Amino acid sequence: MSVGADRLSQAERARRVSKVLWLTLCLNWTVSVLKLVLGLMTNCMVIVADGLHSFSDGASNLVGLAGIHVAGRPADRTHPYGHQKFETLAATGIGLLLLGVAFGVLKQGVEGLLRPHRPEVNAVSFAVMGFTLLVNLAVVWYERRKARELGSELLKADSWHTLTDVFVTLTVFAALIGIAMDVPFLDPVFSLVIGGVIVVTALSILKHSADVLSDHVVVDPARIDEIVRRHPDVRDCHEIRSRGRHDQIYVDLHVLVDADMNVLEAHKVANRIERDIRAGIAGVVDVVVHIEPDTHDHDELGMAEGAR
Repeated sequence: MSVGADRLSQAERARRVSKVLWLTLCLNWTVSVLKLVLGLMTNCMVIVADGLHSFSDGASNLVGLAGIHVAGRPADRTHPYGHQKFETLAATGIGLLLLGVAFGVLKQGVEGLLRPHRPEVNAVSFAVMGFTLLVNLAVVWYERRKARELGSELLKADSWHTLTDVFVTLTVFAALIGIAMDVPFLDPVFSLVIGGVIVVTALSILKHSADVLSDHVVVDPARIDEIVRRHPDVRDCHEIRSRGRHDQIYVDLHVLVDADMNVLEAHKVANRIERDIRAGIAGVVDVVVHIEPDTHDHDELGMAEGAR
């Protein structure tokens, strides 16, 4: 997350992410309509498939808008950790939506191989696809920049979604060139390629969302251990855990200190550890330090006295 995003309230961050999604929604559905109309007029399956993919881009923006609206709410009594995971749930919805689109595209590709037809390819086909390619590249650049600026995994996931549209459009260009050179079977073949690209993208998004929702480790424990052991009062640390998203990380750990240390001094040690972890690892929003007495020296002293 950028420094600027760190200073934004959840409500303001949600408002800015929503603004980005509304803009990309309009652009995605504009290129989708152009592709679908062109594909249906020329009976070109690969353009229709690309149009459906672009339509799913817009639909994913709607899912994201709903998710970010809920995610922008502040923490409350029933959600003391906040509502940010709703943004992750929205990203999951995008992944599932992509799988549905992929199924339709793959089905069309198989039917095209079984019942081949000859689509029409002309200068308008190349012009429309060239325009949509430029629009998609602009959307990817804009969403990636805003994702870094606002620390939004939803915008990052959506930019990956749109990036697949760029590769899909390049695939469509290859198919159109092949069809123009009298190789019509490339239409369904490249439709299958598009379907495969969408499946890979969907699975990548779903894996990332599953990691967040299942509390997968976010920070290497060794990195936290190294920060904690810089403190001269720390005897040992263990049970280091982290969870959440890269822009909202929760850390908890157990720290051993001198058994004779008073509560006030132990509390100061815990505060210093929390401060250093937050400063040393970007995205950490909460650190819970459980202080434990190191009784090892006392046990050894007791054994020595018993031996005498």
